[in-house]
Amino acid sequence: MKRLIVLFACLAPLFTVAGEFSATLVVQTGFLREGDLIVRNITDLVAKKTCMTFYVRTAGTSPITDCYDVIGEFGANVRQAAHLKEGELVIRKVEDTKNNRACLVAYVSTPGTSPAVHCYTTTHRFKEGLQIDSHLREGDLDVHRISDASAGTTCLVAFVKTEGTAPSTFCYPSVPQGIGPLRQEHTLKEGDLVVRKITDGANNKACLVSYVSTQGTSSRMFCFDHR
Repeated sequence: MKRLIVLFACLAPLFTVAGEFSATLVVQTGFLREGDLIVRNITDLVAKKTCMTFYVRTAGTSPITDCYDVIGEFGANVRQAAHLKEGELVIRKVEDTKNNRACLVAYVSTPGTSPAVHCYTTTHRFKEGLQIDSHLREGDLDVHRISDASAGTTCLVAFVKTEGTAPSTFCYPSVPQGIGPLRQEHTLKEGDLVVRKITDGANNKACLVSYVSTQGTSSRMFCFDHR
């Protein structure tokens, strides 16, 4: 009898761990490889949340994850909907057609890069692809304006021309029939810090893009309404 009590005491933690593990069942429900971009779809079957995790096949990269609600039964249908390349910049639109989710993924063809991702809801299935409709270069900063006509969305992608950099991206609703290129309105340099104010007059937005003047730096971008 004493041996049974001792055996149960030893096994009790294992039963506890097993119970905790089964309470949150997380599984891979999809996989996509496009060039050097990897996308894995991960689903939490209990919380009914699904996530797309993006990373680039290069040493020193870091992943980016976007999570959202599952529509109906668990699972996803992940595919590449559009793709374009402009110099070092690679842009891919990845869609989960089952759950009405689209993500603009941007990275640069340099060792150590990481992707920048901005996701948004999409319910349309048109064939229009992505289009670069404005490009601005100020010093060592490149900014591209990407039009996703099928989703009525515009995205800005900014990156610094240095090895190991990662871009930044910000998406917002397009203004119908809006016209006008990207412009730099102001620039600020304090020590190693560079801040540039970029305006998108066609869509009534302004963005502050910041980075530091060191090798391997990455840009950060924040956008807001501007008229």
